[in-house]
Amino acid sequence: MPTRLMPALAPLTLALSTLAAQAAPSPVAQYDFNGTLASSVAGAPALSVTDPLGQSGFVTDSVMGTTKSVWNFQGAASPVTDQAGLTLDSTGLLTRNDTYSLEMVFKFTDRENAWRRIVDVSSRQTDDGFYVDPSNNLDVYPIGGGAPFTNDVYHDVFLVDNAGIVTFYLDGSAQATLTTTVMNIDASNHINFFLDNVVGGGQGEYSSGSISMVRLYDEALTAVPPPPVPEPAAGALMLAGLGAVGYLARRRRAA
Repeated sequence: MPTRLMPALAPLTLALSTLAAQAAPSPVAQYDFNGTLASSVAGAPALSVTDPLGQSGFVTDSVMGTTKSVWNFQGAASPVTDQAGLTLDSTGLLTRNDTYSLEMVFKFTDRENAWRRIVDVSSRQTDDGFYVDPSNNLDVYPIGGGAPFTNDVYHDVFLVDNAGIVTFYLDGSAQATLTTTVMNIDASNHINFFLDNVVGGGQGEYSSGSISMVRLYDEALTAVPPPPVPEPAAGALMLAGLGAVGYLARRRRAA
């Protein structure tokens, strides 16, 4: 019987692979932290490191059930010059700085019940940005939030800016849609991860942690891409294809 089933499965597997290739969006930059800060997408720059205490680096951790290399960022909330994080220079990657999608798999490891910066797009010059708030919810400050976030657990966080309409997801579930320009990337084209503002009020809103994956898309996706599976085993590839068959996200770009 196995010899009769295999020919039938081969075309199905090929069809699933084709559908997955057609349906899944392609990031303009992707970072998997497998011992390097370089992008797996040709032409995208490597991430830049802020590590004033010299304590950050690659470590091995369990991410969503898989043991893999991650970047462990270790700093201090205060003074702000002791915070650790990463920066992506999006120059040449995005058509518009107010239309993009950003996915991250990461965890925070301290300062629960306090503000913790996730993403800054204003050159660290303002308190506005994407955070975990003191109620331990995802929050685009000062607009609004939702989505309970727990420390010491890797979460898949997905943020979409569609020309001033910001939607964010936690572990594949939509949490809030807000009308705001807070997440429009400024003229520096820099996306800062985990680094809080260095001027104005609300400084020191920082947590150390680890990051396993970053993806940047030059489009405002209407649905979350298939969840990342770190270093999938061969047997999981067909399941990934099945999941991608139902993925219907398409480009949604403002005129």
